[in-house]
Amino acid sequence: MTQRDKAWRARKARQAGAGRRRLSKAALGALLILGAGTSAARAQSQWDAIISNSYWYVPVPNMLAYGTSGTSFANPFAVGDQTLWALGTSTNGVFTGSSSATLAVGPFVTPSSMTIQGTVTDSGQITMLFNNGAGLTTVGLGVMQQEGGVTTMEMQMITGDTMMVTHWAYMTPYDPASFTPPAAQVVPAVASPQWAWTQGTPWRLVSPSLLGTTAAANIVITHYSGGYFWGKGVAPGGGTFTFIGSMTPQGKVLLSTVPTSNPVITNLYGEIEGDSLSAQMQLGVYDSSGTYTGQAALVTLVQPYVTTAAVLNPAATGAALALYRVAGTADGLVGPLAPAISILNALEGQALATALGQTLPALAGNASRATYDTQRPLQQIVANRIAMRTDVPSGKAGWAQPFGALASQATQAGYSGYTASGGGFVAGVDGALNDQVTLGGWFAYSYAGLTGNAVGAPSSLDVSSYALGLYGSTRLAPGLSLDLTLDGAFNDSSESRYVGLAPGTASADYTGTTFHAGAGLRQDIQVSPGLRLTPTVRLDYATVHSPAYVESGAGALSLSVAAQTYQELMVTAGLRADYRLSEPLRLTGYAGVGYNMLDTQTQVSASFLGGGPSFTTYGADLSPWLFSGGIGLLGTRLLGTGMGGLDLGLNYDLQASPSGFVNQTGSLSLKLKL
Repeated sequence: MTQRDKAWRARKARQAGAGRRRLSKAALGALLILGAGTSAARAQSQWDAIISNSYWYVPVPNMLAYGTSGTSFANPFAVGDQTLWALGTSTNGVFTGSSSATLAVGPFVTPSSMTIQGTVTDSGQITMLFNNGAGLTTVGLGVMQQEGGVTTMEMQMITGDTMMVTHWAYMTPYDPASFTPPAAQVVPAVASPQWAWTQGTPWRLVSPSLLGTTAAANIVITHYSGGYFWGKGVAPGGGTFTFIGSMTPQGKVLLSTVPTSNPVITNLYGEIEGDSLSAQMQLGVYDSSGTYTGQAALVTLVQPYVTTAAVLNPAATGAALALYRVAGTADGLVGPLAPAISILNALEGQALATALGQTLPALAGNASRATYDTQRPLQQIVANRIAMRTDVPSGKAGWAQPFGALASQATQAGYSGYTASGGGFVAGVDGALNDQVTLGGWFAYSYAGLTGNAVGAPSSLDVSSYALGLYGSTRLAPGLSLDLTLDGAFNDSSESRYVGLAPGTASADYTGTTFHAGAGLRQDIQVSPGLRLTPTVRLDYATVHSPAYVESGAGALSLSVAAQTYQELMVTAGLRADYRLSEPLRLTGYAGVGYNMLDTQTQVSASFLGGGPSFTTYGADLSPWLFSGGIGLLGTRLLGTGMGGLDLGLNYDLQASPSGFVNQTGSLSLKLKL
């Protein structure tokens, strides 16, 4: 490597990140200057002395170029390009000269020669026309740049007919008497790294002259290499096109497009500014003479969906990332998800957040937790029944308890919740094995209809549960008892969600399971003949498993949802009171506070049937605290003393958490001694 090339590399390293210097007004000004590029330059151009009788070459780091078909830019290939210029006298910014180029394509080397007619404005805007003598004219556009004290020409061009070659380079002056330029070679793609983030990004192109409408085309930069980029686009009418171009470290852009149906190349030139979160290219169409036609084009980066989701719908961040990944590929233009991607690209703010919310699993991924939220009151019903056995130390009894419930989980920190309603019944039999031990069993059926409260993204989950359980109590000391419970349930679930992007309603059916085991200590304290207080402490473990399922009804936006498991390990301390109002009537009440020692945040993974990566939807990080309470009115031996009579009770139970969860249950209890 020559000393000049080493110096060039050092200068480029110092300039990393300098590509966003120019603002929008500067970009528009550059287009206007480009339009005047072929007009007479001011007298005694400041560039005349630099250009006159000079020689220029391509340094090694800039030798990379790309070749492609003249009818499609879909599959470009790397080539090496060494171009030498010999320029004559420059007068008032107007000059002529000759060009000798050598292209290296694999083992093949192809030379070519052209004449040059060029102009440079006082601001340094360069227009050069290259003619091969056979009717082919190539336009080169650029700007004079100071690079480490050396004046260079930052040039961009595309040339050819059946095979096109696009190339950008810092043309650097040299003295042929003392320096021999290096031969053409394909070099690693190390130049212009500050725009590498554009690979895999979607953009919207607005150009009435190019598209024939003010509506935007969707384009995707599928590849980026050493300052070169290429990709595909879909016009508003559905027509497709390919494009290729270059971006210099200073942000100059040359973009060439060719429609699939009519391979006529259009060239645009201008500037890019911004970064991976917000960027745009302001370009102008130029003709074969290098003159700006007055027809402008605006190319705007589609902002990553996740930037909106993170603020307005955090549960949708995973889906936003997955869909944006698709949007940055050719599948985002012509694949199964392309119609949805096209809609998302045109949305912003709350409209985008709402649309992303429609792509999430039912109840925004909270299905398993919400299922157990509606089943947890069953555990309280059984606990109440065990406590009531204190009054029937011997014999057998049958009992039943129909119930109805309302529940809700409020939106927390942007994570949506749900409302639920339902009911069911519990029926059981228990008896005393001896003075110390009581055993019982129960069966329950319950139904819960849950509706998500995400605005604009309705979803629902209907759960029918069939549960079986065992319970027992053993007396450890006078008034002190150990209670044990073990139960499980099958949950027939049916979920659905509206997907406006499809449009359609995605739905699926699946059967999950619930398992629960608990242990508790309670100490009866007879305060007075009519009042008994019972402090309690319990430990309950529960797990709800929902199997994987596949939706139908929303086309490419239907989901394949992975299995999900919710678990909790709840430690609860409480106090129960039993007060006898009269001989047949008793008033009962309890209050407790529980703490879940396991992670309360739910998560579920899913992927779209239309493709793209899998994503994870997280629920809100809810409070681990759960407060419970209840009150009941019990009438005993209402049918007389025969067979122990009938006990009848009315009960109201409440569960609530600091993070907006409330569950209210009303029930009617019946017990008959057998």
